[in-house]
Amino acid sequence: MQKILFLASWYPVRFDAMIGLFVKRHAEVVAQTHEVAVLHVTADYSNHRMIETEVFKVNGVFTVIVYYKKNKGKLPVFSQLIKAIRWLYAFLTGIRIVFRQFGRPQYLHIHVLMLRIGIMTFVLSRLFSIPYYITEHSSYFLPEKNVRRNRWWTIATRWLARKSNGLSAVSERLKHAMQDRGYTHPHFRVIRNVVPDVFFQIDPRYRPKDRIIFSNITCFDDSVKNISGLVRTVARMRNYRQDFELRLIGTGPDKPAIEKLVADLKLDDCVHFTGMLFDDQLVQEIVGSDFTVLFSYYETMAVVIAESMACGRPVVATRTGGIPELVNSSNGLLVEPGNEDDLLRQLLRMMDTYRQYDPDKLRLEAMRLFSKQSVSEAFDRFYFPNLS
Repeated sequence: MQKILFLASWYPVRFDAMIGLFVKRHAEVVAQTHEVAVLHVTADYSNHRMIETEVFKVNGVFTVIVYYKKNKGKLPVFSQLIKAIRWLYAFLTGIRIVFRQFGRPQYLHIHVLMLRIGIMTFVLSRLFSIPYYITEHSSYFLPEKNVRRNRWWTIATRWLARKSNGLSAVSERLKHAMQDRGYTHPHFRVIRNVVPDVFFQIDPRYRPKDRIIFSNITCFDDSVKNISGLVRTVARMRNYRQDFELRLIGTGPDKPAIEKLVADLKLDDCVHFTGMLFDDQLVQEIVGSDFTVLFSYYETMAVVIAESMACGRPVVATRTGGIPELVNSSNGLLVEPGNEDDLLRQLLRMMDTYRQYDPDKLRLEAMRLFSKQSVSEAFDRFYFPNLS
């Protein structure tokens, strides 16, 4: 059993319970066979003090979250300098807590490579002779997102990736996109996101009901998830049939705008908002649906597809990022990103055919790819490639 420290750029925090949830699940999986700590540093306007810390242990993971007071300065250069100083102080505060209460780690593991956390991890690695690894979750690398960093940021993070002891991504598509951008490593693996056991434990058989229900699990960031496009398509569907209901699960910055769009299109009788759901409540909602829909512009892997499959439900999802690796004729239908005509056709098709998908087969495939055991074994092969 090794001591492993996750240095997470994204992680659930007091003001956002969804961000980095997949990193938290990775930590909990590794904690089944090793001692795991997580350090996450983030800015927060609500801080009463310059630095505030949360230290707790949950699901076997020793967790340190350090909040630093977000700078409100109006001079960009000065504000960036203040932000960098505060972040560094918060990071060193968190490292001291980890070393004193958890102990000196034997492995360092960056989740979502950012320049500052990459530099500090490299420094810790060299100071204490600790190997470090990187797992990437971000859609930044996908060509469809079309994001460009400045040249020096790219050079530095490529160098940090090459100097690591291993590099991994959550989908083959993300791995290839990273390699295309020059992020290469001889020990580059794919480690998929994990689906908690609770999603595999409920009876996946369809429930009798008087209408077809399909769900969309979302963080309500319309620029990424295109919930507005989905809602507009649902409005058009009513010209063909009325025996359906869309349930929007989650919360986020664009939820008020989507609620207004639903009201403007007079869809209150067939589009419903559940709010944020976790674990048992989320599982019940997915199993209570007949299929799941995802109309994102881009995704690295789309955890909601894995969760839907684990609950025995097919999906309608966009052909982007790592989604085509998961969705095929045996478990769902693919649509072109942003193409509402295509979405309309495939939603109508799925409403007629969803019962042709075998819930038990969907679950078995999800278990093979996303169960705790499968992902835990992938991490052990990543950390210890020479062990059989």
